Amino acid sequence: MAGKRISGAYPDSLNFPDSIIPLTSQISDTQKALFSTGALNIVDHVDPFGRTCKAYAGFQNPHDSTIRQINEKLQEQKTALPDDWDNATLSLRAVVPGNVIGPGQSSRKLTDDEIRQIKLTEDVLKDVTYLSNRQSGMCIDELAAGTSPWSALGNTSTYGVDFGIPTSPSSPGGIVVPGLPGYMSILSTINQLSTTLGNLPSVSTGPCAFIEDALGGIMKAGSILNEILAKILQVVGLVALAMGIVGLIKMLIDIIKGDLKYLGNFLELLKQAALAGLLEGLLKDPCLAYLLTAGIATYSTIKTLGL
Repeated sequence: MAGKRISGAYPDSLNFPDSIIPLTSQISDTQKALFSTGALNIVDHVDPFGRTCKAYAGFQNPHDSTIRQINEKLQEQKTALPDDWDNATLSLRAVVPGNVIGPGQSSRKLTDDEIRQIKLTEDVLKDVTYLSNRQSGMCIDELAAGTSPWSALGNTSTYGVDFGIPTSPSSPGGIVVPGLPGYMSILSTINQLSTTLGNLPSVSTGPCAFIEDALGGIMKAGSILNEILAKILQVVGLVALAMGIVGLIKMLIDIIKGDLKYLGNFLELLKQAALAGLLEGLLKDPCLAYLLTAGIATYSTIKTLGL
């Protein structure tokens, strides 16, 4: 049996008065502009390697175009490789044409080191893409839940112990890269805290040294990627290219590892600051103050706290 169709508008049976003024959020002109322009709308972003992430519509990775050009050239050359060019068993490994290897080269099987370097080149480019996408708001939801977003980093079975993911006391399994809001919030807090304490370590120089050291993936990788692109446009042969940019690839992985170590140090410092604030509040409680002075805190800590 069909139900009765209800249509039309009905009066408010609670009779809300017209004089009620709803509460409104107080937001700045900058916030209004970001809302109105749609800069913070969530969109799908496909990186140069075909991986999809959610991203902020109004943001961009400054390295995206360069990495896309590099990857396009790499893939063009990889299409000339025969099946089984990288077979782990040497006897089953296919012979690669000399022109794919490099100028004046004879056709032969690639060595283990050459295969490793070709794969490492692509994997490190994927990793610097992921890191800079996280830092720039172009990957706000991770690449795939439950799996590592890294390609070279953490792949110690293939690339060796130097490619282990940096850890910290609070992140023994590896430091996780936060999204743009978390990253910027951490940097802002640390910048204020370190300015107050006057103990911020810095490798770079200048007024923005702190940011340069904290965001190497954004601030420093660009010049290396441009150099790689320049080489890839000149060098003929995939192996010749991969072996010719070994030093540059090493610089990129060092930037990635450096960013993660810096981030890990920041997070540890923030936890110390949070604990210091907590202890300051707890010391107002006579019972807890007695507990600290009677046994938990060392003499030097008690002296520092003025108890």
